[in-house]
Amino acid sequence: MLVLQILGGLAVFIGVLWAFLTFNNHCTEKFGYQFFTKLSFIIVGIAVGLLLIGNEWRLNSIAENGDILNGIILMIIGICIGLFLIIQNFRATNFLYGFGGSIVQISVFSVLAYFGVIILILGVFLSIIASMGAKRVYVVNQ
Repeated sequence: MLVLQILGGLAVFIGVLWAFLTFNNHCTEKFGYQFFTKLSFIIVGIAVGLLLIGNEWRLNSIAENGDILNGIILMIIGICIGLFLIIQNFRATNFLYGFGGSIVQISVFSVLAYFGVIILILGVFLSIIASMGAKRVYVVNQ
């Protein structure tokens, strides 16, 4: 049963990936614009990161009876960055494609950015740990 669940999950993943690529190719042919690019992933990652950090800062300030304005300002900046991307999507396409593409783009990229940062931190930590046991290499023949 576990093998069937893994194969089913893999089939769903491949199907969703195929749907994203097909939608992206369709928008490229029709409008000359792509929703799923590295730049849009970075923009969504920054916006989501600012929202999460701002919310955490605001909650910590509430718990300590501090100033919540700093967290709110970070959250507003994150929302403005996200709105910039949404407006860019609407300008490059029509209303229907811009609305649907923006919802899918922000939802998928925000989840990928959140887990990507966790994997990045884990990778940096593991590479630091792995390099602690490395010996120096001296070049003799130059």
